[in-house]
Amino acid sequence: MIAAALAAALLALGLLVHLALTAVRATGAAAPLRPRITPEQARHAGAEDMRAAWLAAQLGALPPPQRGGGDAAFVAARLAEVPRTDWDEAALRRHGQLLWSLRPAAARAGLLAEVEERLDRVAAMLSDLTGREFDTRLGQSDERCLCHPDPQVRAAYLAGGSDGVDAVMRTISEARARGRQDAAARAAADSLARQRNAALRALREIDRATRTRDDHAAWDEQARQLGG
Repeated sequence: MIAAALAAALLALGLLVHLALTAVRATGAAAPLRPRITPEQARHAGAEDMRAAWLAAQLGALPPPQRGGGDAAFVAARLAEVPRTDWDEAALRRHGQLLWSLRPAAARAGLLAEVEERLDRVAAMLSDLTGREFDTRLGQSDERCLCHPDPQVRAAYLAGGSDGVDAVMRTISEARARGRQDAAARAAADSLARQRNAALRALREIDRATRTRDDHAAWDEQARQLGG
């Protein structure tokens, strides 16, 4: 009798252990460990999140990337359309949104750096044109970093956001300087064009006067011959 009871108890204990191990395995499979975030990664994420939020605020609703269409020649042609300071908000946004959708194609063509630089410039031009304020809280939205148990990760993410704001400010300053340079270059080109046009006009007038004088001389000679 005692032996039977002991065997039953051991069997029940083994069943409980088996159930416990099964539950542990199931819990582990359902909730895998999240990848570890280092402070360096958090800082980079903070800067990238801030830039992405700023671009979205300036360019408006960003279209989905074009996974298929768009080759190197097409991307290069879009980059050749340099935005002018006299473009309105709609034209700047169309240009920026198209380039945003071509980022995968630009990456395949080795032109992603040029596209990213153009996106920053267009966003800076829109910022100056519209005067629209950017809420920097939009660029600090990653809860994994903001609520991370490691205080160094949280601090690094916030520091990365500050890096992103600094980069935005530099981009705006550079776009303003580039706009002034472009305007000065166009003014110089217009001035030279006026000078060249005046020179060509003067040359035409000289040629016309010479032809007229020569024609009169020929007529006079012909008249003398007829009268003689």
